[in-house]
Amino acid sequence: MNSLFIVLLLSGVECLTPGTDYMALEFQEFDQTMEAGWREVANREGCAEAAADLIQRYRDSKPDLREGQLSIMRWHEGQMRAEAGQNEQAVALFKQTYTESDTMGWNYYVNATIAFIEQDAEALQQAHDQLSALPKPSGMNMTDADGNPVDIQWPPNLQVVENLMSCFGRSYSEAYGDCN
Repeated sequence: MNSLFIVLLLSGVECLTPGTDYMALEFQEFDQTMEAGWREVANREGCAEAAADLIQRYRDSKPDLREGQLSIMRWHEGQMRAEAGQNEQAVALFKQTYTESDTMGWNYYVNATIAFIEQDAEALQQAHDQLSALPKPSGMNMTDADGNPVDIQWPPNLQVVENLMSCFGRSYSEAYGDCN
């Protein structure tokens, strides 16, 4: 039995599924499948910190992950840290996800999330304004993994940022969830 599982059992919260080798999962299943990997753990009440720790362990154990995969995992770990109230760690992780070529407004979304966590209403408003003013790149056609067209709201993540604004002063998990 691994030490993380033992600690979680001692705390009275069973977050990891016994017998599941999370480290053996391929990236796509571990990170992107809604009912597997870290998301399976995060879906359990009181398990955000366990999910964050699991993501960190996975990242640290996979030297072959590409930078884009690592960035996504830093973001997801940051979200779980924020949900668990570990705001300082969350912000540090979020800051590691900025991108140099940002045509989708990702950096504005990162700024908005950090501003929300740091309770900086002015910075949150500024990030919102920058994101909402972002023009859609001409000729952009989003597709899924199979090449099928996907209709996304432009700009991406604007609704999340608007939820952060309308739920300002509440916890990250409330604002990112059903609070509007």
